[in-house]
Amino acid sequence: MKTINIERFKNMLLEEKKRILKNLKSEKEDEERIGESWSEPRDLEDWAHISLTEDLKSKLASRDISTLMEIEEALRRINRGTYGICEKCGAAIEEERLELIPWTRYCSKCAREMSR
Repeated sequence: MKTINIERFKNMLLEEKKRILKNLKSEKEDEERIGESWSEPRDLEDWAHISLTEDLKSKLASRDISTLMEIEEALRRINRGTYGICEKCGAAIEEERLELIPWTRYCSKCAREMSR
């Protein structure tokens, strides 16, 4: 079995964490600026646009926070020495899968089974 470069994946996780935190900070700053210059919506179209935008921002922020939590857990697995091991079956997680989703907890077979 080929061993993975844990340090490389740790750096990937830390970079993604940094990117997400930067985006969340930027969103917060944008909201503060908009709040300062906010004016009453003029019509239903304005209200609909505001509502859809806020809903989308909320969903994106929720996804980012969820990913941050997964990244933190992956970093803990690195510290425990269990990173790259499927939490369901105990097999090694494919390196290709870790490349795409470095915070994943499951091998592709178990992930497919769980999504059904």
